[in-house]
Parts: sequence; C-alpha cells; structure tokens
Amino acid sequence: MKTRHWNWIQSFALAALLPLFAACNSEGDELLQSEEKQPVQVNITRAATDENDWAWQNNDQIKMSITPYGGTATEYTLTYGSNTWSPSPEIGTITLPATAEAWWPSTASASKFSFQHNNQVETINNTGISIWLDGTVDQSSIDKLAQNDWMTSGQITIGGSSIDLTLQHRLAKVTVIITSSETINEVRFFSYTPNYPTGASRVDSYLAVNPLVTNNAYTAIVSAYNYNDDIGYLPFMRVKVGEDNTEKWVYLPRNLGVEGSLSAGNAYTFNLTVNNTSTRSADTSDCELELVEVRDMNEE
Repeated sequence: MKTRHWNWIQSFALAALLPLFAACNSEGDELLQSEEKQPVQVNITRAATDENDWAWQNNDQIKMSITPYGGTATEYTLTYGSNTWSPSPEIGTITLPATAEAWWPSTASASKFSFQHNNQVETINNTGISIWLDGTVDQSSIDKLAQNDWMTSGQITIGGSSIDLTLQHRLAKVTVIITSSETINEVRFFSYTPNYPTGASRVDSYLAVNPLVTNNAYTAIVSAYNYNDDIGYLPFMRVKVGEDNTEKWVYLPRNLGVEGSLSAGNAYTFNLTVNNTSTRSADTSDCELELVEVRDMNEE
C-alpha cells in the first residue's frame, strides 16, 4: 500500500470472457441474447476519505459474489496486478438479470468482519469496572490500517455486460491530534470485534488498537458503537506519558451522537490536550478532548 488521495479505480475487463445471457421470458425458455462470448467491464469505486488514504497494490484481493437469475451464488476472488483484477475461479455463464456484491478485505465477508489481533489478553480497570481485552490490533502502518478498513458494496443488479460496484466504509475512523508538555510514550484506542452487521447487537470482545502515528496525530479504525454501554463507560483511548509512564484515560464526550457513540462510515478528528497533573489548574482535567470535525467517508 502507499498513501495518496482516494480516486476512481481504473475500469478493467476480466481476463476471462463472460457470456451473459438474459433471463428467459417465454414458455420455450429461449435466450434473449446470442451465445457469443462477451467481455465484461467491471468498475470499482471507493468512497473518498482524507489524507491517510491508501492505494491498491499488486496482490491485493477483494471478494465478489454473483448470483445468476434463478441460480445460486458463486464467490470469486479478484487479485490486483498491473492495474487489473484477475478472477479466480474463472467466471462462467451467467443468466440475467443477476446480482453482485463485493467486499474488502478478502478475509471478511459482505456482512461480517473481525479485527485480526495478537491474542495477548489484558485487563483494564476504569470507573471501578474491570474490562477484559482479548488482544491488540496493529494498525501502525498504512498497510495495516488498510487491512482493517472494512468496505462492502451492498447488492446491485446486473442488467448488461458492465458491473459497477462502489465500496463503502462500514467502520469508523478516528484521528486524535495530541498536545502535551510531557512525552507521549504510548497511545491505544479501544474497540471491539464487530462480528455482527451494522445495527445488530455487538459482542463483548474488547480490543486495544495500536494506531498509525504521523507526527502528533494518531489514527485508527474502530467499531462504531456506544462507548457508554451497559457494562460501564468504556474508555475511548489510553495515553501513557512522562518519565513514570503515567496512564491517562480519555473518554468520548457524552454529547457526541447518542451518549458518546461513533457512527459507521464517519471519520472523526479530535484535539486532545494532556495536562501535567502537578501543574494543571483545579478547574481543568488531565485530558481535554475536543471534537474538531466529523466527515461522512461515503460521500460521493
């Protein structure tokens, strides 16, 4: 992966030639098109985001599912190389109208995604409640951040020899710009493994996220959910500062969304001021988190 602004992915013709047949509409089940093979044009668009973008690299893979008229779904792996995508297995005859959908990364599915983590169990304590972390997700590079950027196209109808798919972001992206008089030694965001589609109940599988660091900006992709949930007020992030590695717990503002929640498909930018406990005034907190911007990553 390499950084660059989001852009249209170049249209490509599948290496295999795909004979498309129209759905039967007569008692004799006659095909509406000839059996001559036709090349299929597939266009993939990704929703625009911001400066922490990434571009397709050789050997990247997405998955695509095609369901022909009156038939069952077949799943294909599309591998990127030399500005084109190659399908495996080869795509055979499809009866129209058909439906298609795609998703990234290929290790996910169209409806489920799980962060890959290191399984190093940790317990954190806040507000008198112990929360069990199942491990840490590494998003410390653009490549690793991209592998956690779960996108799906939703289902579209194929009516001709062109398949046009738009991948949309299904998680939340957060960037925190930190100002501190002390050295920042470590930053961890907190999330959970989103094993259910957007809108369904979450599962209690909590994770720490090791973010991408660019100067004093810390970026991560996390699950969108209510941090002030039924098991307690889950911290948004933890910051370790100073020579003694003092832990600072940072919470989302309760007036963000509904009781401190993030929304899927949004990118959030925050400013965080970390105050020195020994010198701060009585009316200020150790950490002051300010929401700067919320953007819809799925805007056209």
